[in-house]
Amino acid sequence: MSQELEILFVEDSEEDMMLLLHHLTKAGYTISHYRVQTEESLRAALAGGSWNIIISDFRMPGFSANEALALLKESGLDLPFLIVSGKIGEDQAVAAMKAGATDYLMKDNLSRLVPAIERALREAEERRRRHKAEQAILMGKVEWEAVFDAVSDLILVTDHAGLITRCNRRVIEYFQADYPDLIGRQISSLFYGEQGCEDDVFNSSSRLQTGMEDIMFPSLSGWFTVTSCPMVSADTTETARQGLVHIVKDVSRRKRMEEEKRVSDRELLTLYAVAFRLNSERDSKEILNDLLFQIHNMLRIDFSSIHLLEKGGLKLKASLGFSEDFEPAVKKLLNYAPWVGEVLAGKPYKARALASKEMPHEVIEAAKNIGIHAWCAVPLKIGSEVVGVLMVAHKSEKSFTDREVFLLTSIGSQLAVLIENHQLYERMKEKAAELQRSRRALRENLHEVKLANIELDRLNRAKNSFIGMASHELKTPITSILGGVEFLLKYSGIQLTGEQGEIFASVHESVVQLKNLVEDLLSISRIEAKGIVLQKRPYNLVAIAREVFDGFALPLSRRNINVQIMGDERPAPVDEGFARLVMRNLLENAIKFTPDRGEVIIICRYVQRGDVLEEHAHIKEFYPAFPKGLANVDQFCRVDFCDNGIGIPEEERLRVFEKFYGVGDIAYHSSGKTEFMSKGSGLGLSIVKGIMDAHNGYVWVSEGPTGTGSMFSILFPAD
Repeated sequence: MSQELEILFVEDSEEDMMLLLHHLTKAGYTISHYRVQTEESLRAALAGGSWNIIISDFRMPGFSANEALALLKESGLDLPFLIVSGKIGEDQAVAAMKAGATDYLMKDNLSRLVPAIERALREAEERRRRHKAEQAILMGKVEWEAVFDAVSDLILVTDHAGLITRCNRRVIEYFQADYPDLIGRQISSLFYGEQGCEDDVFNSSSRLQTGMEDIMFPSLSGWFTVTSCPMVSADTTETARQGLVHIVKDVSRRKRMEEEKRVSDRELLTLYAVAFRLNSERDSKEILNDLLFQIHNMLRIDFSSIHLLEKGGLKLKASLGFSEDFEPAVKKLLNYAPWVGEVLAGKPYKARALASKEMPHEVIEAAKNIGIHAWCAVPLKIGSEVVGVLMVAHKSEKSFTDREVFLLTSIGSQLAVLIENHQLYERMKEKAAELQRSRRALRENLHEVKLANIELDRLNRAKNSFIGMASHELKTPITSILGGVEFLLKYSGIQLTGEQGEIFASVHESVVQLKNLVEDLLSISRIEAKGIVLQKRPYNLVAIAREVFDGFALPLSRRNINVQIMGDERPAPVDEGFARLVMRNLLENAIKFTPDRGEVIIICRYVQRGDVLEEHAHIKEFYPAFPKGLANVDQFCRVDFCDNGIGIPEEERLRVFEKFYGVGDIAYHSSGKTEFMSKGSGLGLSIVKGIMDAHNGYVWVSEGPTGTGSMFSILFPAD
């Protein structure tokens, strides 16, 4: 079978080319050829053809083999270059061979032509195979290095002496060093420093490891595991000289997740312990001390105390971890410190260390003696009322995290309920004893009717106290449930399924509704007992109304009621918590009276004293002594709640502010068919009136501006 051969001739003589073709055809080759004799034609032939060999005359008119050879090198092609010439000197032939020619022949002796071509083709094929193999090796090395550098773990290769011979890019990033600085360095000194470590995981005694426990290195931050294994060669006796591969895996994230779970478990146990003690009937001081002990155990706190408000000052009621010198120093917390005022306003406070502006000098000295560093104070709060302060501290200089503060605030809220329950219980016992004495006095002194009436009045107050206590007893489990659900939903980090999330959200919504009802009972009992203590500050009533409206957004979306809130947004001096309660009750009342697709408008505006006096007819109907008792101020903030609902009969308007009074039948308490269908407790408007009285303000109801529905108006003194 003939062999195909593509030849490019560089020859000026066609007869000489035909002679060469004759010899090759005779040798059994099937020839495809092309002849050039100038530089331009050769350049074009090299660029456009696919050749097996170039056969060139040594010298031609205007061109030569040396020039053709230079042009071949310039093209980058690896082709055998055979010189066939009629006359060539030995020096010239040697120079051509050094320049890259494969061989040279004389035209008058072509017996070596075929063997020379065959040898040249074999050598060219061998060069191509070798080049292909080298390219494959190079490509494999590049791919291996890319994979080596892409691995997220730290990989280091050391020799038998522990000197680093190679490392991946992750090692360079972790140690922030250049590659040459790491090569040749002792691996132990890289991870442990020049001093080394007795438990060096890279030393010879522990060199062959299949995995180790989590460890920390002085040179790096975080936790790591180390796996070391020998580099295996075909000859197992060469293992020691091959060195070792060390894989260092960063497990800091896993460690953090494990620690997070442990912290969450401790927090849940702490909340459970607090909730369990809320229903205890033991002595209050014993419970407080026991609670502080639980907080120390579960939250790793070194020092703690509970101060309660008594006669305008904070007095120590329980402490744990304090020295004999420190406890008397904090027997009372002075209200002049800025942080005390901040906590009494309902905001937690945390610091890294005690400072002179925060505590008296003797307190700071006593704290230093027992090693107090970071500390935190959270309010003991029921609704918007602060009853005391919980202080915690530890010896570490690390400050308390937001998560810890949130947990302590939740504990503080439950603790406040516990304290309030015990105080109500003690007062109830006193009232019961007093009632018994009154009854005995009535049996013994029937003629003292006046005294009997006084005792009946006391009995009524006892009833109010009982309502308050009963409400707090309801609030106790509500607070526990609400705190637990909020913690699970927002801060526990537990992954919930969609169905679980909906269940918890439904539980949260129902508990909030029950909490609002209990707060209504608490509010009315405090109002009747004249127990409202206002904490007035400037607040934007329009903003408060919008926040209250946001709480009704979901049920309102089913009613399609358009609620517009507008007006003057200048702040007015009010108690924020009670003002919010007024807004909530009046907005809910307006929604109940308004049919689906109806409209509720809330307008806030500032009015002058003369404007208020012009409302004499309306206000006097509800306040017969008006304008007597009108606050001696120039400006008032007025908020109107207008609806286009079914309205209130004129003869019923005076009575709607009475406790437990409801207008007519159920039709007067819901115009909707999906939400706000209940008749309500009948306390909302009574609470509104009590709060407005406490503010020296007014509340009244009239017909809506358009002749339909109702308009409730409230009036706050603005100065």
